[in-house]
Amino acid sequence: MDAGLVSLACVLLQSIDVSYDARFFNQPWLGGRASLVHVQTGLLFAVALLRGDRRILASAFVASFLSWWWRARTQMPLEFGYVAGVAISLGLQWRWTEACARWAGGPSGGRRWLQAAGMGRYVLVGLLLFPAGWAAVTAGLYALAGESPASVANVALQLLIAKHVGVGMLTLPLLLFWSDDRMGKAPRQREMAALAWLCLGLLAGHLLETRDGTSTWMSWIYDYRALVAALLCVVMLRWRVEFSMPLLTLVHLLMLHALTGQAQYATTTAQMARLSAHLIECNFIALMLAMLFLINRERLRRFRHVREMGRHDASSGLANAHALQETWRSLPAAPPVMGFLLLDQMERVLGSYGWRAQTSLLREAGRVMDPLVRAHHLGGGQFVLLPRAEASAAGAAQLAEILKQLQVRVFKWQGAQLRLNPYLGLAYPAGLGARALEECVADACDAALRARRNGERHPLPAGAAQQTENTPQSRRERMVATAEAIASVHAGRIELHVQPIVRIDGGPPSPGFQGEVLCRLRTADGRLLLPGQFMAEIEEGGHAADLDIAVIETLFHWLRAHPERLAGITRMGINLSGRSLASASFRDRLSALLERSPLPLHALCFELTETAAITRQDSALELFRELRAHGCRLALDDFGSGVQNFERLKQVPVDCLKIDGQFVRNLQHQRSDLEIVRAAVAVANAHGLTTVAEYVETASLAEQLGMLGVQWGQGYHLGRPQPIAVWLPA
Repeated sequence: MDAGLVSLACVLLQSIDVSYDARFFNQPWLGGRASLVHVQTGLLFAVALLRGDRRILASAFVASFLSWWWRARTQMPLEFGYVAGVAISLGLQWRWTEACARWAGGPSGGRRWLQAAGMGRYVLVGLLLFPAGWAAVTAGLYALAGESPASVANVALQLLIAKHVGVGMLTLPLLLFWSDDRMGKAPRQREMAALAWLCLGLLAGHLLETRDGTSTWMSWIYDYRALVAALLCVVMLRWRVEFSMPLLTLVHLLMLHALTGQAQYATTTAQMARLSAHLIECNFIALMLAMLFLINRERLRRFRHVREMGRHDASSGLANAHALQETWRSLPAAPPVMGFLLLDQMERVLGSYGWRAQTSLLREAGRVMDPLVRAHHLGGGQFVLLPRAEASAAGAAQLAEILKQLQVRVFKWQGAQLRLNPYLGLAYPAGLGARALEECVADACDAALRARRNGERHPLPAGAAQQTENTPQSRRERMVATAEAIASVHAGRIELHVQPIVRIDGGPPSPGFQGEVLCRLRTADGRLLLPGQFMAEIEEGGHAADLDIAVIETLFHWLRAHPERLAGITRMGINLSGRSLASASFRDRLSALLERSPLPLHALCFELTETAAITRQDSALELFRELRAHGCRLALDDFGSGVQNFERLKQVPVDCLKIDGQFVRNLQHQRSDLEIVRAAVAVANAHGLTTVAEYVETASLAEQLGMLGVQWGQGYHLGRPQPIAVWLPA
């Protein structure tokens, strides 16, 4: 069917004629009246560039030959040799057309090469080489027929002009029309538009050819061609391709008809050069306008591509937060309900199976959700869900169905069967707008987080009863405090306090000061933060190693600034977070600091909680061995909280046990606490370790601890935490 349509178009386009009495080199056109344009040539070259099926182009050439034969036989008798020569020349021109199409970059559907950057090759081949070869083949046929050199030159030049103008008029506009993305998605609409374009061209060609002379308005169009080109620039930028390209070819045709008056007198070399210049200018104007359309189309394609990339996750292809904002702005009314979906275990999938597995799982989850909701991936397995149903009950039911499907879904990856733990929070938007979206997402997210904490398997609406410490406001306050603490650490706003450690069992007192360094942080507005306000969040956020290093650096800096106070220090305890143990860079930085320590290393005692030492035993052992190698002392802090793991303590090379204050504080009233303290002393004695009791707040408690065998005490009764300069006077 395509071959038939193209063949019919070639036959019909031969009737579009811009005839004139040409006498180049004082020779008349051998066929009577010449034409300034051969539009069918432009169509044939466009077909060769667009389509890879050679049969379509071959059928078009056959149809052109038959059309020529039918018209020629009605005008004059035809000899077999002449007809055969024309057939051979058309066969050569067919091959030449295919060769030029390959050199110009086709056939490739008009997409790979049809870019502004490739127009140089199109101009060289399509507007110069292709018409020159076509004219040379026909001129060779006339030369073989015995025509004079002047006649052959006349034929060659006129054909060169006609083929050049035909390609300039139709080829590039047709390529732009046929390769347009929007038209390609609607083939029927594209065919109808092409048919309308053909009919318009035939009608315009017939009306212009039957006029008597050159009309004044056509002369005006050509004389003011710069203004016309400027107006067409607006058309190229604003109009769609099915309107702009036919208009461009129509204006081009009008300009050619306006030139026929000059063409009548093109006999001398100067006149032929002037005519050629005008024709090249017309083609150049059409080429530049088509180029403008092409450049603008490429710009719009890049814009749409970048916008599409911005609206979708690069790896999974799922709609992202930017798409959510655009969707929200386009909604006519607030949706009845919004869901926030948490896919738990996504980090474990990434760590166990890799990035490709996580991406594949997210895509499959997106396919599960797509029929019922519009899912927007915020990253990390977090989705904002907008139901497709407009009713509140139906929307909530759709979200509940999504949760149910994901709960029973088994995701397969390279033979492994994976299940996720989805949790869904619901919020009910009160209106549209950016602020409403933020608040609704925050509420739904909070509900989803509560569902995960509580192990809730059903959708959890926002605003359900929750504990005070888990409210969004309390979490925001903790996040603000954490941010302030991290900023203080990085800015060096660390204040060191010290609490003394005193002998309580009646043994000889320490010859110098013994104590523990306690960290305080000063915020930018001057507030002092205690460890209870920031320590847990800093550890959860992964900044504990930075804090530990900053405390040691601050202590060493203060000691270097006060060398006269070094001699009075016997033991200085420094806490290390359990989160720092697994960091190889922390151990390297700590070793570098110890090499420049202002204190003798045996005066440094690093304290690590019992829970951290047991749960991260391998990392703790490695760090303890390194500190031992430096000559530092080691203490196990909060001893007793991990009492179930006593048998593993013999593997931890420490010098001191610090008994957890929760057992010390109430041992005078709780017999169970008393027995735990007695057991801790027994364990320490069995391993040859010294003992320190925390939270010693009364004299009677200190006396009883001494009688139990606890050697050292630390608490408000023995000394409150004070700035380091207070406990270490000059």
